[in-house]
Amino acid sequence: MADHVHGSRLHRMARLAGVAARTSRDLVAARVRQSLQANGDAELVANLTPTAERLVEVLGEMKGAATKLGQFLSMVDQDTFPAEARKALSKLLNQAPGTMDWPTVRQVVQEELGAPPEERFASFDPVPLASASMGQVHAATTIDGREVVVKVQFPGVDKAIEADLRNAGALSTALSLAGGMLDTNKYYNELATVLRRELDYRQEAQQLRIYRDALIPWPDLVVPDIVDDLSATRVLTLQRLHGPTMLQFAQDSAASAADRFRVGSQLVTATWGPFLSKCVIHADPHPGNYIVLPEGRLGVLDFGATKQLSVPFVLSYWRLLDDSFHNRRSDLAGLLEAAGFEMLGDRARIEKYLLGISAIVERPFTTDFYDWGTCRIALDVRSHVAHDALVSLRCRAPEEGLMFYRSAAGAAGVLKMLRSAGDFRQVLMDAATTARKHAEPAIAAALVAHGL
Repeated sequence: MADHVHGSRLHRMARLAGVAARTSRDLVAARVRQSLQANGDAELVANLTPTAERLVEVLGEMKGAATKLGQFLSMVDQDTFPAEARKALSKLLNQAPGTMDWPTVRQVVQEELGAPPEERFASFDPVPLASASMGQVHAATTIDGREVVVKVQFPGVDKAIEADLRNAGALSTALSLAGGMLDTNKYYNELATVLRRELDYRQEAQQLRIYRDALIPWPDLVVPDIVDDLSATRVLTLQRLHGPTMLQFAQDSAASAADRFRVGSQLVTATWGPFLSKCVIHADPHPGNYIVLPEGRLGVLDFGATKQLSVPFVLSYWRLLDDSFHNRRSDLAGLLEAAGFEMLGDRARIEKYLLGISAIVERPFTTDFYDWGTCRIALDVRSHVAHDALVSLRCRAPEEGLMFYRSAAGAAGVLKMLRSAGDFRQVLMDAATTARKHAEPAIAAALVAHGL
């Protein structure tokens, strides 16, 4: 069986570099033309929509880490592209280009489950429901009549991941030679571990169970059941959840403001509840990984990047939230050091920088009404970091923070896409109250020890 994904390191590096260069060029040129012409917005859309479509085609076909990068950028960089271009980019979130043909799907299933789909399932739709970074999803029915979805991994995506990691590793090694602030080896190692783990669907099944247990206190959040005897390393069979994806819901003009707030509240709870109670995060929160279910529930999917964090890291955020809820000024530098951050250089300057970041990222939780549709957090954080880039390099997060901040930034991007508005301070306070009641023993003991 031929690989579905091109795994050559040089080929992938050249293709990614090429599309990045062309995209940067088109962005700059379109912005210049916009500033010079009276019909700037129309001109910008006309020039950036093909750019976005080219990004989708290249990153979607590359699969692996490249597609994941495109998915992340399409959420956190929403302000970079106008609406029509964002619509093109959104394809990466649910139906990326480059699907497997049926003979390839059939062969992967046979290799993993010991028999072709027509023997292991009562029915198996050859047309995929969705295609993403590492595999595609098909609707099926089990022999005993259960509706399921079957995630089938792309042949060769493991080689593509390794090629991307080698390319990233070369950059990380070069930076580490400079030492100090530029040493990124620990982040590279963390990313490599997560990406390699995502290739094993048996590990994803185990991570699903952990996350599902962490959601028990919130019955309106649903995780699908696993069909173990129809799952293997490259095939994962799950209960099918019916409803629009979060992306489809966000794009539905008929969705009411009340429903958008409800779904946004559920997303905040799904992000922060398991984190605060069980030290668990869902680190791939893009809108294709949520299903808006009937009767007001939210389904959560895709647990390949689920991460278990340390108690000291989680406890530091408990303390930050407690200070925020009680309108107390936090010792940000001290709390982040307790979470594993390294603070290098002028302490006063670092604390001033951190206070600026905190004031930006805490906006949704310091007021009784916040409109994510007009959110500028990503833009303002980027501007704040650029204003004092040297200090940003001197404030070094622990490696486990990489997935936490991916989770937080991704959730914020989904909320912006959702245009959810309401009292998110109360939503987070309610999630924290429930999390405290159901906290694992180590977290509960730490909260008591710190008077929280």
